[in-house]
Amino acid sequence: MRQTQILSGKFATGDKQKGNFTGYNAAGERIFIHKAQMDAVGFTDANLKFPFFALIATKPIQTRDASGEITDVMVDRLQALSLFKTAAELTAAVNADFALSLDAAKARKEMATAAGLNEASVNTLLEMA
Repeated sequence: MRQTQILSGKFATGDKQKGNFTGYNAAGERIFIHKAQMDAVGFTDANLKFPFFALIATKPIQTRDASGEITDVMVDRLQALSLFKTAAELTAAVNADFALSLDAAKARKEMATAAGLNEASVNTLLEMA
């Protein structure tokens, strides 16, 4: 999983299209984004603003044949896992688990100190986190 900035792209249109989005980053990588993800952040053709930001990864998907039927052939597709309107939102999301662990460690230290434990005991408890 890695972060990227989407600089351009378009929604799929046509009879058999589902309205998914294809985005491109500065390296020119093609990134698939589900329509539901675009909807979740409020992006439509009418209000789409570049750049926006994404966590991306390569996922295996099944291909379709000429008639649109799913086959057993698998390929890798670079796709968005999560979308964000700003870099700050992406940074907060990426660091959320780390921030939670820091908060938990701080609270553990405060509780141990309030319980009258010595510094060595407090440090032992913090190492267990």
